[in-house]
Parts: sequence; structure tokens; C-alpha cells
Amino acid sequence: MGTRGPVGQPEHLRLLRGNPGGRPAPSRVTAPPGVPEAPDWLEAEARAEWDRIVPDLDRLGVLAKVDRAALSTYCAAWSKFVEAERLLQSDDLVAERRAGNGPAKSPAWQIWREAATTVAALAKELFITPNARLRAVKPEGDDGNEGDGILD
Repeated sequence: MGTRGPVGQPEHLRLLRGNPGGRPAPSRVTAPPGVPEAPDWLEAEARAEWDRIVPDLDRLGVLAKVDRAALSTYCAAWSKFVEAERLLQSDDLVAERRAGNGPAKSPAWQIWREAATTVAALAKELFITPNARLRAVKPEGDDGNEGDGILD
């Protein structure tokens, strides 16, 4: 069974928000904030996605250097998703089977589905999805300048 309740917040947001319920806060493992270096093996599409999301995630303050693997996996999966999407757009959605037993679903669908699943799962973990951001709580008294409206 999955974890229940709201998505946990980054430690610095929880500290800024305070403890309105007065319950003891759980001890959490934290990593020092920082922007990981992009791996040199990322394909062009994956690198473009890295360059697009990392600055915003850094402004949110949710990145640490240890997040390199998760970010790399997200960006690589995004690249495969785009590649499969382009293949599906340029080709028929069905393909002939090798044995000639009639049409079958294009093999690109499996690549598309697996990449989309990976992208969706990691996007949620990295606060990239609208739902993940909506579940994050802005600290009270936040004037909105630091996050530049990202959590709105």
C-alpha cells in the first residue's frame, strides 16, 4: 500500500511555515541544497529538458546535488517519450506483424507508455507537476518574490 496523506514538504518550507498543529515534527533526512551538474551523456532533447526545469526547481529550493540521478532519469525518459511520440506521429499507429497475421499495435506504443510512466512518476517527485505544486504549502508571510510565482 502506498504512503497516505499529503506529500511531504521540503524541510525549509516546513520550518518557515511553522507548526500550526503543535504536533511534534518528524525527523527528516535532508541534503544540502544545490544544483547538480548535468551528465555529459544526456541526449540533446534530454539536455534541453534539464536546462528548462533545473532553474525553476532551484528557485523553489527543492534541489540537492544528490538529485542528479533522479533528474537524469527524468530527462532521459522525457527524451525517449518525445522520440516515441514523434515516431507515432510520423508512422501508422498499427504495424504489420512479421508472420503476416494482420495488423498489430506499433511497438513505439510500448516505449511511449513506459517513458510516459517514468516521466509522470519522477515529475511528481521533483515537484514538476501542477498537482505536486498545489499540494505544497506556501509559508505564511511569503511575499512570493523568492519563488517568482512558481507555487501559485
